Amino acid sequence: MRVTEKTFIEFAYGDKRRDKAKVESILGELDVPYDPARDRYKRFREALKSFESRQITEQSFLDLHSRVSANKSAGYKVLFENYLELKEDHAFLWHGKSPIQAEFDGLTVTTSWYLRTESNNQQRIIYLNFGKDPLPFKKEKGLRTLLRLAAPDSAGVGILNIQAGTLITANRLDQAEANYLRQRANKFVTLAHSLQHR
Repeated sequence: MRVTEKTFIEFAYGDKRRDKAKVESILGELDVPYDPARDRYKRFREALKSFESRQITEQSFLDLHSRVSANKSAGYKVLFENYLELKEDHAFLWHGKSPIQAEFDGLTVTTSWYLRTESNNQQRIIYLNFGKDPLPFKKEKGLRTLLRLAAPDSAGVGILNIQAGTLITANRLDQAEANYLRQRANKFVTLAHSLQHR
């Protein structure tokens, strides 16, 4: 079974009294076709991909905020400016939609938007958080642990909160958090099987 890092982190750190309902909701979403109208950052990700593959100029990239709806424009402007500033500060290399997967018993957690930065010929994987705010501390810690499990050979992992313009990094695996995520993954799979065989 394959789920996204976002849905798994929501399940792992959400209200445990609602585990069954949450799994049912996640399984239901797997069958729903993708709706681009509900994807707030679709235009930003498309522009990012075009910019990094040199299909559009830096100025076109920065100007895109003026071609989105009024309620998105200010947020998009911040995203573009923060992205370029952080990319320059941290020497990011674009890897785009290359999946990183963490495997648990019967559950594959996948994230696909990330960057790399190199220091002393060692690569660090950076996850892109497109959300309006940085992740709460528990979810941030869980996601970094998840990335570490998915890419154990990297020199470190990080979360880039583009809208907030921050980069949070870690080098070592948090073993206690990894054990917790494995327990939650097993709970997810158990509940998913029970729901599918009703």
